[in-house]
Amino acid sequence: MPPYTWLAKQNALFIVGVGLLLTIMVILARGSRVWGFTTQKKTDEELAKDVHEFPGKVSETQRPVPWLIWFVFVAYFLWAVGYVVWNAVFGYP
Repeated sequence: MPPYTWLAKQNALFIVGVGLLLTIMVILARGSRVWGFTTQKKTDEELAKDVHEFPGKVSETQRPVPWLIWFVFVAYFLWAVGYVVWNAVFGYP
């Protein structure tokens, strides 16, 4: 049995994982104006009346947090836990 068979599987898993992750991030980024994580739906009129204007023509509204932000937040903590568990099991080279 060749000593480096796991490396090919590891590289394939990495390529597929990164590809899926980037695809999901692009989909969430494109739909972030429409999709949000909220229990109450507001109309565009309700969202437009809560606009705060700042100097330099910068404004903010009370829109729901986009799915992309939630995904990045959750993915960061899952990666951190996985990294700690991986290093606990296999050690750091």
